[in-house]
Amino acid sequence: MKLLLLVIVGLVIFVLSTLSGGGASLLLMPLIIFVAGAKSVAPIMTLGIAMSSSSRVFLFLKDIDWNLFKWLFPSTIVGSILGARLFASLSSDWIQVIIGVFLILTVVQFFQKPKDLKVRRIKTWHFVPIGFGISFLSALIGGVGPLMNSAYMNYGMTKEELIGTRSANAVVLHISKLLSYAYFGYMTGEVLKFGIILGLSAIVGNYFGKKLLGMISELFFRKIVISTMVISGILMLHRHREFIIDWMNSL
Repeated sequence: MKLLLLVIVGLVIFVLSTLSGGGASLLLMPLIIFVAGAKSVAPIMTLGIAMSSSSRVFLFLKDIDWNLFKWLFPSTIVGSILGARLFASLSSDWIQVIIGVFLILTVVQFFQKPKDLKVRRIKTWHFVPIGFGISFLSALIGGVGPLMNSAYMNYGMTKEELIGTRSANAVVLHISKLLSYAYFGYMTGEVLKFGIILGLSAIVGNYFGKKLLGMISELFFRKIVISTMVISGILMLHRHREFIIDWMNSL
């Protein structure tokens, strides 16, 4: 029953993730906790999303911004290795709460005018520190959802370019994380089983997601991305509500 739930819900999540430019990690967390336990979330999700990202690279190959990918590549590897190294030893509650608040604050982008969608408000080199920070946090807490999408949109990408480039960088990120998790002993037989099943569901979900993506406009895609970021932030804060309440009571 748990395997069937993982297949069906995973497929639906990855269809939605393709339409929203990411965010699967935050939606998958509760599902993986139910199926395999909290400690297995990061490695299972990493394997599943690595397979998912690989299939998206194939589907969106002609849309990838390879110049931007070159800037992201080194910092993504370094950040993911360092984050995985601290995975078992550092509490991530505060980090996830801060990320949740940041995601919710992206709602202000709803008020930007359509004529501004193609204007580059950040430069290519900015992605070096951004890529390091995102990959470090992703390896440390298992996933940061669509946190980087705001940077991609402010770089002036189309919906296909965003998904393709994000996926190419995600392949590097998640392979680095997988190798690090394996080195530190987190890749068990159960993790491999559930991760591969999730990845296969993701490949099917990505295929149908791309079909639906061609039916929506750039502006509507932007609204979906921002909505997903805000909802992801709310889910992240809700998941840590007890931690937040305890902190407020201690003041």
